Amino acid sequence: MSEPRVTSGETEAGSGRQADPEALRLAVSRVLTIGVAISAALLIIGVVLAAFVGWTGSLTGAALPSEPVYTLPGLLGGLAALQPLAIAQLGLFVLVLTPILRVLTSLILFIEERDRVYVLVSLGVLAILLTSLLLVR
Repeated sequence: MSEPRVTSGETEAGSGRQADPEALRLAVSRVLTIGVAISAALLIIGVVLAAFVGWTGSLTGAALPSEPVYTLPGLLGGLAALQPLAIAQLGLFVLVLTPILRVLTSLILFIEERDRVYVLVSLGVLAILLTSLLLVR
């Protein structure tokens, strides 16, 4: 015999909430789409602006930060000075954060569904992603 399917009007046994894999897929899809779109837009803006003032130039004429743009203070200073390299660097940062946001979105939805197995798996994946992000120098 086959196992009973869960339809949109039923709940999974013991979960108390409706299981809607389509909603999870759509939420994750939106996070990925928006993250990649924002990243691409920032990268394109950075490249276009670099054509006018160079990568290390400033659109505001402000003094550039002494820190390199791959550090947080340098990135924030470069963004304040509208430095094309800092804008492109922010686009790369958003691109790196997109999978992390995807896992966080999944984690939140699995917590709402009270799906302990997938909550633990998502926590493990999130821990690996955050550890790898923080250990990179």
